[in-house]
This record gives sequence, C-alpha cells and structure tokens, in this order.
Amino acid sequence: MVAPIDEKGQETVSLPDMLKSRVIEEYGQATEPLPVVAITDGAQVIRQHLYAVFGATLVILLDWYHLGKKVRDLMSMIARNNDEKILHLKFVFYHLWRGEIYTVLHYLETKVQPRNKEKLRELIRYLDKHRDEIIDYRRRKKAGKVIGSGHIEKGCDQVVGHRQKKKGMSWREAGSRGLGILRVVELNHQWNRFWFPTDTANDSKELRLAANF
Repeated sequence: MVAPIDEKGQETVSLPDMLKSRVIEEYGQATEPLPVVAITDGAQVIRQHLYAVFGATLVILLDWYHLGKKVRDLMSMIARNNDEKILHLKFVFYHLWRGEIYTVLHYLETKVQPRNKEKLRELIRYLDKHRDEIIDYRRRKKAGKVIGSGHIEKGCDQVVGHRQKKKGMSWREAGSRGLGILRVVELNHQWNRFWFPTDTANDSKELRLAANF
C-alpha cells in the first residue's frame, strides 16, 4: 500500500488512514477485537501509526534483530575492553533470549563497570522503555512463530533500496515518493491498469463476454 501524494510529494491521505480504511473494509463486521501482533524496531512513529489503526488491543513485540543490534552497538562503547564486552554480551543475550528483562536490567545497573557511563544509561533506558515488548523469544521461536521483521525489511528493500539506493543517486522527497509509488504499482502487477485504465477495462469486458459464450 502507498499513500497518494500531491505535486510537492506530500501525502494527500495519510498511510495510516488508508490502512485503517482497508481494515474496516475487510473486518468491519467482526464482533471481536482483531488478534493483531506487530513486530517492529524501536521507532516511535511506527507505534503511533499502528495504534492509530488498531487501537489499544494491538500487541507490539520488539524485533529480535534490532534489539540485538542495539545492544551490541552500545555495549561496544560501554565495555572497557573486548574481554568484558564478550562477557557482558554473553550474559545479556542469554537472558534477553528468554525474555528475562529485569535480570538484564539488574545486571547492567550493578555488575557493569562502564567506559562510557552515558552509553550505559542509554542502554538501560532503551531496555526499560521496551520492557513490555521484550518476550521469551526462545519459546516463540520453538513454537514456529516469527521473531523478526525480515519480511517488512525485504519489502522496503524491494520498494526503495533496490531502485533508489545506488551509488551517486540523490532524491528530493517528491521524486523519491513518486518513484516509490510506481515501484509498488509494478510489484502489485498493476502497471497496465495504472497507465492504461481504459484499455484494461476493455480487456476485462472482452474477457467477461468471452466467458459468457
């Protein structure tokens, strides 16, 4: 899905509003809350969009890959040497994988002697902020359920990265968004209908007539 834009590249209808409209169209007759689980990184804007569409019944899980990357990046600046970094990461990942967030917070607050105190505080704030989104990843993985947002990452790469992130390229907002819309149209196999709507309608009519005979 993409949001329509004006000549300046600004959305004329927000993507969350479009998604909400599609959800109502598909599930508007449902009498029970939709059992929706979102797996995402730590970006606040993603949460705002999702809550605007699905409301308070939405369950958000912190993506394991992004959680691990955040911990590794910060620990590289926190640990005093490589041996301590390996020791800390081994402990932290062992317990995060099992969803034992309070064990990890206690360890960081009492056992780690940081090279950079501010980065340690940043890591503690990050984990505490997302403590309700950190689950028992090991158990979920054993159940055959997804613990990462790889499918969405791949979608972003297909729509934007593959076409727009090449050496020497630079884009204005309007151009980037416009090309993104065309790429979505292509991936959705709607190219002819987008550019030649009259021809597509005629083809569909001919197919219906042929089917009747």
